[in-house]
Amino acid sequence: QVAAPSLVQVPCRAASACAQLGALSVWVEAMGPCGPDGGGAGFDFGAALGGIAGFSGGSGNDDADAFAGADLLGMALGRGDGPGGGDLDEFVHCEVFYDGTAKAAEAGEGVPYLRARLCEAFELLEVDLKKYLWHRDPFNLEIVLGDDATTSRGDAGEPHLVGHLRTGDGAEDEWFVIHLLRRLTAAQPGAACRVVDADGELLLIEAALATPRWLSPENAENRCWIRGGAVHLLPKPRPPEPQRLGRAEALARLRKAGAETRAKDKVQAAISARLSGFPRSAVELSTHVARAVLPVPVARALLAYPQLVAVALDHLPPPPARELQRLRNQLTQEETSVRFDCVEGEGSPSAETVCAGVRMTRLQYARLRGLRCQLGQRYTTKHWRQPPGASIEDKAMQLGQSLCAGLEVAYLQGTSSATATLRWPAPEALLPEVVPWFADAAFAQHSAGASSSSSVPPSLAARRAFAQQSGLDEPFRAALGRVWQSEALQTAVDLTAHWRDRSDAEEWLEVSAEDLDRDMAVRQAEFDAFDRKRGVAHAKGADKATPNGEGSADDVKKDMASMGSELSALLSKASGFGGVDVGDSAAPAGAGAAGAPTTAGRGGVASDDDTDDDSEDEELDVLGMEEDFNGSGSDDSEAEGAAGLAGTMHEYMGELDEQLEDVLDGGAEQEGASLPASEGLQLTSRHIKVHGAGPMDLDVHAMEHVLASYCAEHNLEPGPASLLMGELGFGRGGFGGGGRGAGAAGAAAGVGGLDSMD
Repeated sequence: QVAAPSLVQVPCRAASACAQLGALSVWVEAMGPCGPDGGGAGFDFGAALGGIAGFSGGSGNDDADAFAGADLLGMALGRGDGPGGGDLDEFVHCEVFYDGTAKAAEAGEGVPYLRARLCEAFELLEVDLKKYLWHRDPFNLEIVLGDDATTSRGDAGEPHLVGHLRTGDGAEDEWFVIHLLRRLTAAQPGAACRVVDADGELLLIEAALATPRWLSPENAENRCWIRGGAVHLLPKPRPPEPQRLGRAEALARLRKAGAETRAKDKVQAAISARLSGFPRSAVELSTHVARAVLPVPVARALLAYPQLVAVALDHLPPPPARELQRLRNQLTQEETSVRFDCVEGEGSPSAETVCAGVRMTRLQYARLRGLRCQLGQRYTTKHWRQPPGASIEDKAMQLGQSLCAGLEVAYLQGTSSATATLRWPAPEALLPEVVPWFADAAFAQHSAGASSSSSVPPSLAARRAFAQQSGLDEPFRAALGRVWQSEALQTAVDLTAHWRDRSDAEEWLEVSAEDLDRDMAVRQAEFDAFDRKRGVAHAKGADKATPNGEGSADDVKKDMASMGSELSALLSKASGFGGVDVGDSAAPAGAGAAGAPTTAGRGGVASDDDTDDDSEDEELDVLGMEEDFNGSGSDDSEAEGAAGLAGTMHEYMGELDEQLEDVLDGGAEQEGASLPASEGLQLTSRHIKVHGAGPMDLDVHAMEHVLASYCAEHNLEPGPASLLMGELGFGRGGFGGGGRGAGAAGAAAGVGGLDSMD
């Protein structure tokens, strides 16, 4: 994590309006007319500029000043049309399956069984969960029952635990989830977990330099698991097995194979290297205590529920003041009692403030420090009160103003996702005392520490497991209002215990160029080591392919010569609407005259003779365009065999001509019909023989059109007329002066001997 001001926020001063215009033009040009999702809802460029001071013609009022700090980049990228909509595309999703769930589900006890496993999980992870502060959403695990939709897709329909949390810019949250799941599966051998994020298979991406090369996004789904505290990879798909592996099939193979599917040590080492120092290093990154001047009720809420800092940060910069006033007018009388400012309102005295040390993650603090937005009049230094008998620095005052402004926006908008933060109180006294299903007989049967007696209080893990997934659909206004009026909150949080003389050190905010270069050098060394290893492997493969590692240069020359001959032969072939005719009857251009066999290299083409000849020192015909008029590579027996085959084919075609002539002309002679006449030439047959030794009868009118088509070709590639001339033998006889005629004949030869019937 590089602690730096967020790049998502646009400068809010009217003086930088021109810079905003230039940046927006780039974003809109990149987005195109269809919007980020291609659904036809493009970004409203004019509406975005309409609220910026200086473009709307406004007088710099509160609306324009507030809107000037809006997250325009987030809006352009489709992250929501208001605060709190940023980084919705960054998440981590995990699934936890237990081997005994299917059996318990058959007995109708799938949910109690998973509740017992959930309590065990929170008992194992309680220490780490209490120390860590999440950047955006808190950790949660819920019970999900298998439905018909997942079963129809080939996925597991058995009940399991599911966790889904948005991470935003906090990439460390993803790896803390991995750390928790490794601990969970190591302590529970029957548990198997899958983890994915917005980019796909998180574990495979991290260990990309160590994973098998056959793994790809097409076949990686449901093949990477965490089991027994280690990474497991299911085997490569074998035909006719489909590339995509269903979850039910994957779980069956994973459970049956046991330790056989455990990934290689280099994969385990790559994941362990990323988690080096966990959980200590992750807790360090998630802990920064800063002094802030806050109203007393807000201070108690933030100290009891530290995740509220993420809610406040999600709603900064705030929307226009006019929109906030519209939302305030919709509040009921009871809801208006929840106030976040220090201004004395109608019927309510001004709130007393206190300076307290508020915990947040380092990334959250860096973003708060980097915010450059103008808050409403209620949250300015003029209307913010100093604590009684104290004089606090401006930095603490500004930090408190920003936190309160963000919380008010969340409260007014009633953001539903913010309710989950109120299910993770820091003081244990705020956890629910009663867990409805703790005294259930089926739950007690599957849980070691539970009892069916109602007199036994639920364990701390059971209270935490129940609280983190209960009432998540409750509106945020109602949930925060209950917390605000709770007497338990008044007694659970001692404000004097949270007084801080100074904030935590901020040296970590300064990232030098040397530090970045050192981190980049470490990462580059990993890639260099991988490249060297691959290079050694390729060199060994080449040595095995070439005896004693010799002759590799000659083999490359032969391979290039063979490739050039094949390309030359392909270019000399005729093409039609279906592509190039690559029939076996066409001879390669480089060997057509001489009839010499082409020597294939080690590129996959079989070679008739791999032995070296006396001409290996001569310069090879790489492109295959030179002709061997000496016929040095031909064999007399092969030439005689080719001549005999050609004679047999001519005899066969001649017999076909005779039969075709009888069929075409026989019926006309019986009926006494005359043959088609031409100017100055009477045809004696409807069929023209091209394989006979006698003269051919041609229709002069038809030949006139053929000659016109040939002349129209000019210097272009051989066309239909050139090919037809070549088939009729004109090209070989010097038709066209040798240049075009030779080309037509060569192209005709590549077709493989079409006759007039074709």
